[in-house]
Amino acid sequence: MKSITRRRRSSRAGAKSRGGRKARAKVRPEFRDYMRKIDGYRAGRNPIPLLRTGPGKIARAVEGLTPGQLRRRPARGKWSIAEILGHLLDTEIVYGYRCRMALAEPGRPVQAYNQAVWTETLRHRRRSAPRTVAQIQVLRKVNLELVGSVPRRAWKRYGEHPERGRETVRRTLELVAGHDLNHLDQIRAIRKKFGW
Repeated sequence: MKSITRRRRSSRAGAKSRGGRKARAKVRPEFRDYMRKIDGYRAGRNPIPLLRTGPGKIARAVEGLTPGQLRRRPARGKWSIAEILGHLLDTEIVYGYRCRMALAEPGRPVQAYNQAVWTETLRHRRRSAPRTVAQIQVLRKVNLELVGSVPRRAWKRYGEHPERGRETVRRTLELVAGHDLNHLDQIRAIRKKFGW
């Protein structure tokens, strides 16, 4: 009886379609490719240890860089290290909110955001890198404490992403862990390109 109830609830969780039934959002190929890439960085590893160590690795990766180096873009239209750091801070805020929504109000839609617009409009290129790294570290600690404070079964709760469909708390943690590693590689590649 319980499994039937769960199935019925989950079938009502998506957007409404004709006939009163709700349908789940279809994941577009570019988002599927992106998620596959991010999962490749994580390589099946448990996200929690990666999430614990990610901010420290990022802090070490930018250590010793001058403000000019942090602001230098590797190519036209590509983010500088300072912009990558600002994006990582935005990610921590957005995904922290999404986890809270999924845990407290499961099945609700979650808002997408335009990372390029945020990076430009919020002037991430001009942010203090040490301050941004410190904020990432604090927010990551807060977010990990939150997800660690609920039973693991609650990680099955989800939000409905408009572009990627249903994302559980666990899936969100997996994506953030891989996202850290992706951007860590980008920072290292920029340093290597310029010989820093």
